[in-house]
Amino acid sequence: MARPVGADLPSMSLALARIDSLPPPVRVLSVAGGYLLAFAAAWTAGWMYDVRMAAMPYDTSGGMYAFGQMLASLGVFFVAALPPTLLALWFLRRNAIFWLVVAGGSLAFALTGLAGSLLFMGARSTPTDWPSMTLELIGLAQFLGVPIWTGALVLFLLLAPTRPARRLLQGAIAVELACAVCAAIHWFAARP
Repeated sequence: MARPVGADLPSMSLALARIDSLPPPVRVLSVAGGYLLAFAAAWTAGWMYDVRMAAMPYDTSGGMYAFGQMLASLGVFFVAALPPTLLALWFLRRNAIFWLVVAGGSLAFALTGLAGSLLFMGARSTPTDWPSMTLELIGLAQFLGVPIWTGALVLFLLLAPTRPARRLLQGAIAVELACAVCAAIHWFAARP
């Protein structure tokens, strides 16, 4: 017999209530343990990559192998660190000061990214001073990561408990969408 849609919602709310009832030391240990498991998974992925590459014929491209190992480790770490990160955000969802700091930092990050995006789009030559180089690199990172940053900001908006934090996050999302428009113009617009 088919279960009706939403039949699991009471059990899910019960599970969330159990998570919310955990004492603070257990909360900290569960998040820290999740990150330790993520580090262990990343180390294991790097080791497995190394074992696989050791079986390959010898090549002088050691730097490429090392970069591949780093990418494998980072990819596994980011995926494995997602659950403890979401759990930590869940535990902190009622902390107004934390979310105000996150929202302010998000807006500063988005504005810096927009400035870098505009500088990156308008650059006719490679900058020679390090602040301009850094800002252009941030602009390139914004172009490449705008879907990830926007998704994270939307998640933060859903979790933010106060109106000031939500307003700052809405502003950050608007700025990120402006970065997305800049990226679309840069990547897809025809140039003379």
